This record gives sequence, structure tokens and C-alpha cells, in this order.
Amino acid sequence: MRAMFRRRAAILFLFIATFAAQQVLANDIRWRPQKTWVFVVGTLEWKDSEAFPSFPKANRRDAQLVRFFRQKGVSASHVVYLVDKQATTSRSQAALDRMLAQTAPGDLLFFYFTGHGYQSEDGKKTFFATYDASDNRAGWSVDAIVGTIARRFRGDRVILAADCCYSGALVDRVRRTRSRQSFACFASSTSKDSSTANWTFTEMLLAGLQGRSFADLNGDHRVTLGEIARSVHDDMRFAEDQISASIFTGTFSAETLVATAHARSDAAIGRRVEVKSDGDWYKARIIDAKNRQYRVHYFGYEVADDEWVGPQALRRTGQQARAARSR
Repeated sequence: MRAMFRRRAAILFLFIATFAAQQVLANDIRWRPQKTWVFVVGTLEWKDSEAFPSFPKANRRDAQLVRFFRQKGVSASHVVYLVDKQATTSRSQAALDRMLAQTAPGDLLFFYFTGHGYQSEDGKKTFFATYDASDNRAGWSVDAIVGTIARRFRGDRVILAADCCYSGALVDRVRRTRSRQSFACFASSTSKDSSTANWTFTEMLLAGLQGRSFADLNGDHRVTLGEIARSVHDDMRFAEDQISASIFTGTFSAETLVATAHARSDAAIGRRVEVKSDGDWYKARIIDAKNRQYRVHYFGYEVADDEWVGPQALRRTGQQARAARSR
């Protein structure tokens, strides 16, 4: 009798453990290439250059996002990347419609836009400035983007991200959406604020997707949606003096696993600091450390500008020091 009880207890334990593991995996983002779709619009120049001034095109981070997914094994047939003149309003909408028509249950969609964002004169509508947007021609409305995905995407999970002025309108629109899909939405600014022309938001988003060690805030070798949102928020506030926005719905939560991360080789890696260079102080992040020398990446600058500095060239702002003491 005792042996039978032990066997039943063991079976019950195995069932519970298996069910719990399945639930954890169900909340994880596993980049299954055959079930992942990527839609990226990068508009850094516009037909109406007076209404929408161009941005520098060197080392485009939108292209780096696309490269990340391709390296993960997502096939070219599952990726749409519209660049500058390619990204008219009609072409962007048509391309999204075609992609969504090919999707199936269990699929994941990653949607990203970078460029200019603007609002209608009454402030009630927000648009992403596609290449042919002008004072006389509307860009791609946030309502149309989210509405199209909610209606036509046959998959289960959607990640939305936008690096532009008023991009928080995406978050607001998702909050109002009643959909069977789960949404994770990241925006470089709120729906009422402008955004800088730097790549700070996109760089941190990409670092989180890649599982960079400094994106793992609690050191458990896991990068979650919540950690990406917090890292983006802190970067934007520190480097750009602006507030980002995010929201998670459905099966997505702050604890949803995005990537595994290696342990930091030095506790200083990831720290936001000010660095003295050529007599001036610049905001940066420590990205590597060896023998009390620190490699820093300057916010708003290129990787080619990264450099190694000694501790005497570093300082932490009052805000950073207070945050460190509170942890």
C-alpha cells in the first residue's frame, strides 16, 4: 500500500512539474524562425524635406534589428524591410496586409517603425511619417496599424516598437484594443511628447533582444520584457531626458522571458556614467571592464567612438548615486 502511494505521489509530482514547466514555456518568447514574422519600416528621408528633415543614415539600427532576426534564422520570406523611398503610406499598408494574410495560429509578429511621428492639429490622431507624408498627404496612422494587426493577424503574439515622436500613441492604442492577441509594446516617448533623433531607444531594445549582460537587471541570466522596458526607460531618462512608454497584455507580462544572458564579468558593466573626454563630460554606458579600465559607449554616438578609460575619467550623477544606494 505504501509503495502504491509513493508511486501515485511520484506520478502526481511529475504531472505538476511538467504542467508548471509548460506554463513557464508558454509565457516565454521562443524565436521559432518558421513562426516569426518581422515588419520593419525605417524612414530617414522624406519627399517633403521641409516638413520632415532627414536623419543621418550611417550605421542604421533598424537594419541591425533586421539582421538580428535573420541571424536567428527567420527566412527572407518572413521579413519585410521598407527603407526610405520604399516606405510610402500605401506601400507600407499593402505590404503589411500581404504579410498578415500569410500568418497562422501560433505565429509571432515583430513590428517596428523609426522616423518622424506627428499629430493632427487637434491632437486626436497620431501618424508615422512615411516617405510621401506631407502637409497635404497623411502619413500612416497609428490607429490603422494597430487596427489592421488586431483584425488580420492570425497569430497569437505581437511585439510593437516605435522610435519616433509621439510613439507612445502605439501604447495608448493597444490599451484601447480588445483583441485575442497578446501585445508587448515599446515606445521611445509618450503619446504627448517628442523624441530625440538619436538611436538610444533602439539600441537598448536590440540589446535586450540579444540578451546582453547589462539588460539582465537582476543577474538571473534571463532578460525579460519588464527588464527591457525598465532599461529603455532608464536610458531615455538618463541620456535623452525623456520618458518612454510600454504595455503588456494577454499572456505577455513583465516576467516573460525574451533571451538568456551571460553573467557580467564586472559589476560595473551596464552602469550609466558621465565620462570626461577632451575636456568635456559625456553620458555613456560601461560595456566592458578589464583591470580597472572601462570600455564606454557614448549615448548618441557610434560604436567607432567607444573607448577605454580609467576610473579617474568616470563620474556618476547624483541621480545615479542615489539609485545605487537605494538598491
